[in-house]
Amino acid sequence: MQKLTQIQIQKGIEYWVKYKTPHKNVVELEEYVDEKELTINCTQLDGVPYYPKYKNTREKKRVLIEWCEFLKENPYAFTSLYFGTRMPQELFNAVCEQKNLKRLYIKWGAYPDISAISKLQELEYLHIGSGASVLSIEPVSELKKLVVLSLENLQKINDYYALTKLKHLELLSIEGDVLAPRYIHINNLNFLREMRQLRSFSLTAARVKSKDYTPILELENVEYLSIEARKEVKAIYDQLIKLPKLKYGGVVEHPEFYKSTRKLII
Repeated sequence: MQKLTQIQIQKGIEYWVKYKTPHKNVVELEEYVDEKELTINCTQLDGVPYYPKYKNTREKKRVLIEWCEFLKENPYAFTSLYFGTRMPQELFNAVCEQKNLKRLYIKWGAYPDISAISKLQELEYLHIGSGASVLSIEPVSELKKLVVLSLENLQKINDYYALTKLKHLELLSIEGDVLAPRYIHINNLNFLREMRQLRSFSLTAARVKSKDYTPILELENVEYLSIEARKEVKAIYDQLIKLPKLKYGGVVEHPEFYKSTRKLII
């Protein structure tokens, strides 16, 4: 049974960032008043004019420690969490104690070991942002209820076959660091042959070592498709555009990119 609406498919991951993230933004634990959805920005407190009291490392560390302790000691507190500042490993591990969490957005951080994420069995939406230090995505494959998965800048990952275990996944976004730009490297796209349930697929700032993009042609249910206009993609563009349910994304909205001799990222 499909869970994402047409607007969610059409707008892609940006819809979740702009319209589905929690509204209240807090730094200190004392600002929290039993909200189930929250944005927590409890790191990178250097030089923030609105918080002049954080003048030393000890004070800044206190803020982080208090949140970590609370998250571990109150495992049913949240259903949705957004982290807009650096995510250290200890905070990541603490977040993974939240048993009712359905949505987790991490903008960026240093968390090489994400094994604890397998505890989040209620998770439906996950964004792992700028995870250059992540060593394995195998734990993500244990999240059987995932519907939306966004993976950004996983520099140490080149095999995504583990994701084929996610049978309820509808939206998958894999990208490098678009702004740098800094590319990620993927061995091949063969995993897509076993993910035909996908309704939305994005692949940007990525280099496929096999140079074979034909597995995308097997995404018979895809409605949104946005991929870099490389020459190998241009070669199969006439087939891509004929995917039976395709109606959104760069492949549909910017055909000129795929017919041009220039290399463009969308």
